[in-house]
Parts: sequence; structure tokens; C-alpha cells
Amino acid sequence: MTKAIMSFLSKVIWPSRRVSVLLTVAVLSRLFVFVVALVTNRVFGVSCQTCGNISYPLLNLFSRWDSAYYVHIATHGYSSWTDQYWAFFPAYPVLMGGFGRLLSFLFMIPLDLAVDLAGFVISNLSFLVAVYYLYKLSAAVLGKLRLAFDSAVYLALFPSGVFLSAIYSDSLFILLTISSLYYWQLGRLGRSGILGLFAALTRPLGLLLVLPFIYKILVDSPSRMRIAVYLHTAMIPVGSLVFIVYSWLRTGTAFAFFIAEAQHWRTGMSGSLGAGIENPFTYPFLILGIATLVVSILIERNPRETTYNLHAFCLIITYLLGDITSFPRYSITLLPIYWQIARYSRSLAFRIFIYAVSVTLLAICTGLYVNWYHFF
Repeated sequence: MTKAIMSFLSKVIWPSRRVSVLLTVAVLSRLFVFVVALVTNRVFGVSCQTCGNISYPLLNLFSRWDSAYYVHIATHGYSSWTDQYWAFFPAYPVLMGGFGRLLSFLFMIPLDLAVDLAGFVISNLSFLVAVYYLYKLSAAVLGKLRLAFDSAVYLALFPSGVFLSAIYSDSLFILLTISSLYYWQLGRLGRSGILGLFAALTRPLGLLLVLPFIYKILVDSPSRMRIAVYLHTAMIPVGSLVFIVYSWLRTGTAFAFFIAEAQHWRTGMSGSLGAGIENPFTYPFLILGIATLVVSILIERNPRETTYNLHAFCLIITYLLGDITSFPRYSITLLPIYWQIARYSRSLAFRIFIYAVSVTLLAICTGLYVNWYHFF
């Protein structure tokens, strides 16, 4: 037990120099986002009185667009009819609500402020841990610490990374996704399955984390004989099943999510392509995501990446069949982006160029988001 505690302390409390630098970069990236948000909103001062804006300094800048839906669910729960709130999966708002109520009780602050603060804290802490787990996963898959470090830095500086600090479920989802894949890579399938279950409770596409388990069953003959592998695989759909059962008990239909999507959000490829043409900001992210996946599949010969390429491919197809205008935000989940950029930015000059471009675009995206411009 003492050895296990000391191992934990050495990894978390006293991390390696490389991890310390990485986490420092991640924290500085969030400070950069906060400063840009404050400055651009002070300069442009764009507001939206009917969009669920809140009145608390700094927090209000990161509570835009869909944030109001998460706050409403966290505060009031789901209704007994299929309104637009059913389009949002429960893990993030439930976590916000629980943590927010604790903050409200301990510090005697208004519940709405406590819930917003909880969402902001959860998102930013999830971001920091996700950066760490991407480093660990990348080291395990790519086999080189420098590539792992660069991959995690590119996540920290990703152009649409403002959503990883916003009151959105993106940070929690990418943390659960990367950590589930990391423990799958290590062969800790039980832990991977539990994290995958919560990812499926956070976003519908968390269900795609069954792909690595299915792949393992198909290509690894000994795995087919282990009942535990099937049990671990079945854990992930349980997350989706819980929400389906709850929607049935609450509204009388198991399809509240799909009804909300169809009636209130009108998602679909034809509509999203039209909106995407009007919003050309989508296409650089789309090209980047598809191009890096193609390179990863056709050029790189690392067999350990096959599963992750399959996962990324299914994510891209699903995104294209849904709302393509959200691709700048959704592309954060595509791991081949970070790995391929890390591979092809070996020289210091090129890495500095990538950092400069990423930081510039991160500033632009942050300014657009906090001033109510719909670019995602």
C-alpha cells in the first residue's frame, strides 16, 4: 500500500519535468483564453439579451449558446415532455448540479452562480487532466515521449479549444474518451469500460468506444474466449441505455433524445451542408481532420494506431451525417490530428510556426465565441 501511495505521489504531486512543462503550457493556454475573452469582449462588447446570458463577470463570457441548456438541466432537471433539453446527455449537467449545490451550501452563494461556477471548474479541470492523459496515451501508442509531448501541447493550443473552457460538455467528454482509450491500450479493460460508460452518458458518440473492444475480440483469438471482455464491452452501451430508460420513465418514450434532435435542432446532412457553405470557417477544420486521418491510414504503418484510426473514422462519418457547422468543435476529439502534426513538425522552426498559428486561431475563435458569433 505504501509503495502504491508513493507511486501516485511521484506521478501526480511530483510529476516528471516533461509533464510539469506540459501542464504549465496547458495552464498558460487557459490564462491566454481568459485574457483574450476579457479583452475582446471589452473591445467589441457584443451581447445577446435573449440567449441565456448571465451577469457574473468572466463566467458570463464562457456561458454562451448551448451553455444555457446545461445550466437549466443542472438546476431544474429534465421535463416530462420532449423539449429541446432532451438533446443534451446528462453526465455533465448532473455533475454540474451536484457540485453546484455543494458550493451553494458551503459558501452560501446563489444556486445559479454556484452551478455556473461548477460547470466552469469542471470544464477547465477536465481539460487539464485530458491533456495529461493524451500525453500518456500518445506515449503508449507512438512509443516516443517527444511525439507524445508535442501531441498533448497541440491539444492544449487547439484553435477551437475555447470550448474546453466553456460551460460545455466537450472537456468532460474528451477526458473520458482519452482516458478510456488509454486504459484499453494498457489492457485494463474494466477501468476502460467504466470510463466509456460515463462517456456514453456524456455524449451520444461515447457509444463508439465499443469499437476498440470489438476490434480486440475480432483480431485477438484468446480474447474471444474470455467472458470478461464481453462484459467490459457491454458496460459502455449501459451509459446510453440508462438515459434511454430514464427518458422512457420520465416522458413515456424511449426516444426523447431523437425527438428533441429532430423537432428542435433539425440536424441532418442536407441542412448542415447548406449552413456550412455559409460558414466557411468550418472547412479548414474539416480538411485538417480528414487529411490527417487519411495520412494516418495510408502512410503510417504503426499497427497500434489502427484502432484509433477506426474510431476517428467513425467519428468523422457521424459528424458529417449530423451538423457539419459544429465540426470546428467536434474535431477536438480526432486523435490523428495531434499525432500527425506532431510527426511532421520535427524541426524547431516548424513547431514554432504551428504554435504561432494555433495560438492566433485560438485567440480568434475565443473572440468569436465570447462575442456571440456562431462559428461552430
